[in-house]
Amino acid sequence: MEVEFWKHLNIFKSKVRRCIMRILLQREWRSLSDIAERLENDYDLKMTLPGLLKHMRQLEEAGMIRHESGIFAKKPDARKTVYMLQGKERVEKLLQELEGNIRSLLNAGVIFNETAKAARRIQRTESHIVNKEMKHFESLLSLCESERVNSCLTEDEKKKIKLWRMMIKLLKEK
Repeated sequence: MEVEFWKHLNIFKSKVRRCIMRILLQREWRSLSDIAERLENDYDLKMTLPGLLKHMRQLEEAGMIRHESGIFAKKPDARKTVYMLQGKERVEKLLQELEGNIRSLLNAGVIFNETAKAARRIQRTESHIVNKEMKHFESLLSLCESERVNSCLTEDEKKKIKLWRMMIKLLKEK
């Protein structure tokens, strides 16, 4: 069975679901009301139990969590349902990847895009207006050249940054 990658990646789109997983990483075997209380106290997210249950079902469908009904009762009792992570190490690794590498790659793309827009504005404007844009453009270029961003850029993007540096040098010589 092949995973529907983009559908399941969408699970991490919701701040509530990411917080639920962090709560369960701290301590598993939590009830729905305990999770709702932790969301409100730790993350300032107030949720109704039916609303929270929808998020729990989505996480369960994605294979991130599971539940046990009536686990500590002599008779099965849905009010005693507890939730735990399904593959704690995998969930922990997924959250780390999303918050680390993937975020860095996405941020680098956004920063490069802003730099490219600034470069196009400078190329289109008249020379007396260029000075206003130049400081902003140079700060974006410096950000692109920083180790944090540069390590996430493609080789083509790195070449464009060098080209833009040469463009700045030529504009300053005028």
